[in-house]
Amino acid sequence: MVRTVLDKELRELDTQILHLGSLVDDALAKALEALETADQAKSGMVIEADAIIDSLRAAIEEHTIRLLTLQQPLGGKDLRFLTSALSIASDLERTGDGAAGIAQIILRMTPLQSNAAQVKVTDSTKISALGEKGQITEASIMLDMLDLGDEARRVLQGTMEAFAMRDVKTARYIWEEDDVVDVRYHLVRHDLMAMLEGARALPALQHDSHVLQRATYMLWIAHKLERAADHCSNICERIVFIVEGETSIKPLEAT
Repeated sequence: MVRTVLDKELRELDTQILHLGSLVDDALAKALEALETADQAKSGMVIEADAIIDSLRAAIEEHTIRLLTLQQPLGGKDLRFLTSALSIASDLERTGDGAAGIAQIILRMTPLQSNAAQVKVTDSTKISALGEKGQITEASIMLDMLDLGDEARRVLQGTMEAFAMRDVKTARYIWEEDDVVDVRYHLVRHDLMAMLEGARALPALQHDSHVLQRATYMLWIAHKLERAADHCSNICERIVFIVEGETSIKPLEAT
């Protein structure tokens, strides 16, 4: 394979990966919108779109394996890119699976919301939740959950920008900033547990028999959002490997 042809193939593979990242970001955005508005129709759209993400991931793998098979030997950076493409595509596809999983949970959770316990986030619920300082409610937890989702999206978008630019410094920064998402996740988990512990549990269940199920579903959603950031951390490690050949990330102050 002539070098110019190989360069063209590598650029096409790069474009495929960036497109996959864009599809995953869109899926995560729609899943968060569905969560905020309790929109079952939008949840269905996320689930249906997951097939497109899966097919593009498969196309990337096929393209990568074909280049690895036909072009030997490869230069160091080219080889590192091709071997990393497989794991990057896998992490992106699993993030897309997480978005689809959130959408499936929304479809199960929404019918469990009584009029008295509706968790749909509107301007009035935002004002109410913000006005109840120190009081943990489903509305306040939902607001924190949406903040967690927004942070996970920012991490994903930053990761794909770092990949596009082969920006090692940004990749290291995002890798270190994964703790921000972890902290938000643990706060949501703590509040969900606190909402149903001790003296609060029985009155809550007597008032609304589905509150425990909704809390469990919300915990699952929070975990999927936290895992999305973990997948981005994996991708950042691959970015550093592609550019510098290092198999693990060193902290910024050590570089």
